[in-house]
Amino acid sequence: MNAQQPLDDSTGYKWKAGILVLVFGGLFCVIGLRLFWVQVIEGARYREQAKRQYESKVELRADRGTIVDRHGRSIASMTTLTSFAADPTILKRVDEFVQLLAVADGKEAEWYRRRIVEEKGRFTWLARGVNAVMYPALDTLRDRGIIRVREPKRHYAYGSVAAQLLGTTDIDNNGLTGLELYYDDMLRGQPGFVVMQRDGRGRLRPGINPERRAPADGLGLELTIDVEFQRIAEEELERGIRETGASGGTVIAVHPASGDVLAMASWPTFHPLRLDRATNDAIRIRGITDVYEPGSTMKAFAAAALVEERQLASTDIVDGRQGLYVINGTTIKDDHPLGRVPFHEALEQSSNVVFASAIRTMNPRVYYKYLRDFGFGLPTGIDLPGEMRGRLRRPNEWEPSTPMFMSFGYGMSATALQIVNAYAAIANGGVLMQPRLVQAIRDPHGVQDRTIAPRRIRKVVSAPTASSLTTMLVGVVERGTGKLAAINGLRIAGKTGTAQQLDNGTYSRTNYTASFVGYYPAESPSVAMIVMLDRPTSTIYGGSAAAPIFRRIVQKSITMTTSDESVRARVVASAAVDTVLVPDVRGLHTLQADSILRSIGLKSQVSASGTVVRQHPMPGVAAPRGNVVTIDAMGATSARSEQPSVLGFTIRRAIAVLHGAGYEVRVQGSGRVVRQEWRNDTCLIIARQGL
Repeated sequence: MNAQQPLDDSTGYKWKAGILVLVFGGLFCVIGLRLFWVQVIEGARYREQAKRQYESKVELRADRGTIVDRHGRSIASMTTLTSFAADPTILKRVDEFVQLLAVADGKEAEWYRRRIVEEKGRFTWLARGVNAVMYPALDTLRDRGIIRVREPKRHYAYGSVAAQLLGTTDIDNNGLTGLELYYDDMLRGQPGFVVMQRDGRGRLRPGINPERRAPADGLGLELTIDVEFQRIAEEELERGIRETGASGGTVIAVHPASGDVLAMASWPTFHPLRLDRATNDAIRIRGITDVYEPGSTMKAFAAAALVEERQLASTDIVDGRQGLYVINGTTIKDDHPLGRVPFHEALEQSSNVVFASAIRTMNPRVYYKYLRDFGFGLPTGIDLPGEMRGRLRRPNEWEPSTPMFMSFGYGMSATALQIVNAYAAIANGGVLMQPRLVQAIRDPHGVQDRTIAPRRIRKVVSAPTASSLTTMLVGVVERGTGKLAAINGLRIAGKTGTAQQLDNGTYSRTNYTASFVGYYPAESPSVAMIVMLDRPTSTIYGGSAAAPIFRRIVQKSITMTTSDESVRARVVASAAVDTVLVPDVRGLHTLQADSILRSIGLKSQVSASGTVVRQHPMPGVAAPRGNVVTIDAMGATSARSEQPSVLGFTIRRAIAVLHGAGYEVRVQGSGRVVRQEWRNDTCLIIARQGL
């Protein structure tokens, strides 16, 4: 029997080695393919991921463009301020630090202390944008836990002057309101960057020849406003609001030939660097956001339509119907009744009756066309955000009485800018211009890059019609309701307006809008301006509340708006005596009357304590500051005094005066007293509630 031959061991080894070669060869192929995929196919993506781990792109902020006025004076620019944060885990001098922050930033020290104590991490912001130069103790305080960051910040050279107009920016210098928002893309520029390297601890350090792109600073704006004119307008508006007891107001001045806005003031106002303390009421630009029924300032445009259509000339005789016009159940009344007078006198005395009856004869579509051409019911196109267009219904929506009421400013609404821009069209020979606030764009170095040309919108009325209207409006100031706007040596064309405000769908008996709008010098107008007051209390009429503010602004700004030395000298001389409007204190207690007089710079001389029944000077008279107003008063049980006049008073106030003077009172009607009749010891007062 033969023995079996053993297997060759080398054959087994060869087979196993072959398997291993195949396995490892496959693995190397997979790894090679993967390396090829990672390094070649997706190499760029992985290289970018690696760079992000050891490199960081740091943003370089661009400086926001500078804003200057029409004379090149810087209004808004950039400055470097310091922002303060803290690392609560290592901060030692907490008490000293928070006290210094409170002084510099304005919040209570306890507020900063809470921020530090309650922070769980190692970083908390405490104050942004502090001018450390003004508070050197803050900048020199040494504590490892204090973190200081230098940041560019908007600087407003004139503080709160033109605050609503310029607008504000946020902490990152992005525009939030006003021109800062409207021109934000242009002003903010383009940020740059620099690539920094990160070490193992995550700290950034500059590399060798780092990748870098310089920021492109923003473009600048050259405005049409005169910052000194703006300052005067704001100061006089605030003074006028204080004296009349109004809740707010606006002043807008425009150059008629170009549409340049020289000033646009609103009150209440705010500081642009204290936006956190400002109310919405203070931030809004009332001249473009608030719409109101204009009242008698609209009579100029009814007159323009009538004259242009040759239905009336300034010297034609019209019938004032003794102040009462009743047609188709509609009643129109005048405070100052007129009979048959020339048309220009009807405008001077602001007759609702004459304008209602005259405009009734005009084709409604023709009248509507003139109002639209003057810009009512349309946005002006001014370069500001938030402009309202007002309300002007189409003729097919009108009732028969609508054009009559619109002729003296009811049944429609407009902004103050629309009103003054329409008057500027009359001053400009009948040509309406688009109002604007920016006249040129400047490069980051302050060199004028391009100019923005004035834009003509349309011809509204002919030059002869505009000239005739100017003559009529000069008469309003020289002989009519606008006398308190008159200035010796300067011809001013203008019109007063007094309008009841709507309150829950009905006309209020207490809330009014008082306005005066005009332009000067009448022969060659350089400025058209409106003063509008919201709910004045001491006097409600445009002629006595708004016109004096107009006059004072003109007196103080005339050197900026005309080159005629003789005119400048006469107007400046007229402003030498600072005057105030004497308020009506009749019907008030003597203590209240004395307080009101003293608040506006007048003194009182009281004959007796009680209800004021007479005063001298009379209400509405312009008197120098410091003058004495004599007020006579009698208690309700005192002896009877002379018969006092209560014309124009509310019924409640009239009764107080008459009772205080010792008389019995009978009342007919409601509203304001239009007539009083004496019957022995009794006074009959007749009142009317007009629009």
